[in-house]
Amino acid sequence: MRNLRHLLFALSAVSSLALGCSSGNESPPSSAPQGGGGSTGGIAGASGGVTAAGGGGVTSVATGGNSVTGGATSETGGATGGVASSGGAGKGGTTGELGGTTAKGGTTGGLGGTTGELGGTTGDLGGTTAKGGTTGGLGGTTAKGGTTGELGGTTAKGGTTGGTTATGGKGGAGGTTGGGTGSGGAVAIPDAGPVDPNQKITVWMVGDSTMQNCSGTGQCGWAAEFQQYFNANATISNQARGGRSIQTWIWGDPNVSKTATDASGECQVIDTSTYSDNLTTMLDATKGMKPGDWVYVAFGINDGTATCNRHVGKALFQSDLDFMAKTIRSKGANPIFGTSTSGQSCSGSTNVANRGFGPETKAAGAADGVPVVDLTTLSVALYNSLKLCPAGSTTFWFDGTHFKTEGATQVAGVVAQAIKDQGIGLAAYLK
Repeated sequence: MRNLRHLLFALSAVSSLALGCSSGNESPPSSAPQGGGGSTGGIAGASGGVTAAGGGGVTSVATGGNSVTGGATSETGGATGGVASSGGAGKGGTTGELGGTTAKGGTTGGLGGTTGELGGTTGDLGGTTAKGGTTGGLGGTTAKGGTTGELGGTTAKGGTTGGTTATGGKGGAGGTTGGGTGSGGAVAIPDAGPVDPNQKITVWMVGDSTMQNCSGTGQCGWAAEFQQYFNANATISNQARGGRSIQTWIWGDPNVSKTATDASGECQVIDTSTYSDNLTTMLDATKGMKPGDWVYVAFGINDGTATCNRHVGKALFQSDLDFMAKTIRSKGANPIFGTSTSGQSCSGSTNVANRGFGPETKAAGAADGVPVVDLTTLSVALYNSLKLCPAGSTTFWFDGTHFKTEGATQVAGVVAQAIKDQGIGLAAYLK
């Protein structure tokens, strides 16, 4: 009985440690999760792994039974207790108290059995479908730490750029190898999960006048013509606004000073707790972004202005894109970055690119794991295919920077095709 109390006390401590870890999805964490080394819970972990030195691997012999405290795999990620954990066929025999076939520790027993409470196939701490199991909460394949889990999955915290399983991979805390590149990787942001083309979603469009809704003058942004390329389950919400840089779009045009700069020399945001009406709309708890939505963000035309309030430096531009990615993902939505459309700029009969911030957009996409549509390059290719140089077009262009409906429709089609060609998840909603 003394040994039983010691065993129960140890298992209680393990349970408390395992259940003490949690993670929220409301806002992105400030640092990436720490990548494991395959120790606690890994396939070859120190506590209970297949070849573990302590805690009882497959060949460990203690207190009776085939394998002591640890079973076939790890303590907080694998079987934890194994087929014949503490006791096995030892104390209690086939139907004995601590390890019999149907008693505590046995096939259906309470402490480590196949379906037992602490480590069985469907048990609470390490079972196949419970915490730590294949789909369990602490290290399972698809739960916290799983392939697409919150703490270290392929596409979650520490995902593709932080090692295949990072902290808490397939075999528990530490994953199979502890993560390909160490401490969780560069992207420590919740993933929005798999795409369900039957789910009704909103596609939010964030940008400047080259994307905004059509006006009575005949000027038409390409995002205004985007809806026609999608099926009935996707609804376009165009939040693009003319004259905005990424800075004035986020915090509102009047909320960025036209004269004062901050310590870094950038246009000063007067009140950093106040967002633009557009971002406020997107953050609304009932009408704003929701899990499964997509957000296309593209700036770079007004940002190069030399004076405040539209001026944005290259480093700040990239930082603001990072802010947008984290804000979008905090709502469970999926960001896409785009470079800006090029304008009518001819070298003889050839149109050439004339927009900046492309490298910064691509760098932000790489850093945050966000797909990037290089619309600067794609729009130039479109203009040249239509032979718009040197004469231009009275039906395509409004003024050489902005479009008429015909031009907007064709540019929107180019973006839709790029989303499909690049295998971006939003393609599931295209016609």
